[in-house]
Amino acid sequence: MKRLNKILLTVALALSAGAVMATGNLSVNISEGEGAEAHVRVTNAVESQFEMEIRNSSNDLIYYKQIQQPLTLVLNTYDFSKLSNGEYTFSVKLDNEKNVTTLAVKNGDVKVIDQMKQVDPYFGMNNDQLNISYLNHGAGDVTLYVYDEKSNSLVHEDVLGSEFAVNHAIDLSKLDNGSYEAVLVSKHGVYEYEITLN
Repeated sequence: MKRLNKILLTVALALSAGAVMATGNLSVNISEGEGAEAHVRVTNAVESQFEMEIRNSSNDLIYYKQIQQPLTLVLNTYDFSKLSNGEYTFSVKLDNEKNVTTLAVKNGDVKVIDQMKQVDPYFGMNNDQLNISYLNHGAGDVTLYVYDEKSNSLVHEDVLGSEFAVNHAIDLSKLDNGSYEAVLVSKHGVYEYEITLN
């Protein structure tokens, strides 16, 4: 019976990991144009409503646009010449995927410094077991914390490593009934998931 449970757990984790990996359709390409221009090409396999924003190094919102009509391709040219010297982030969000490009503006020129893709993790409860799948695009350490919401105390902590595909399951059956919060922390994000044990 233990062997059957282990096989079922492995299949469940593989299926949930496949669901996360199948989402990677968002593609963003930013190329430097003339002077302070940046050419942006956003594509997705299916027609979608994208959200785009530009923030400065203080995380102040400089620009925001939501594409109202579902599209598979968006082409835009942005002029950064009126912005102060410094670093800016250009983000494109679609459902649980986000692409963040860091740009440097200096004396009327714009340069692409870095580009990072982020996909929200999958959280799921099966009886008293918490299953997590996460594509670790940041390649840094990933840590999972579970807090008791009533006492605000830490009841569980796991260092999940720095692999690209993180799959993890924890047994919560020994915890008392009540509300808990799972917090997954990676190099580029903090993700929270509410848990109720009855």
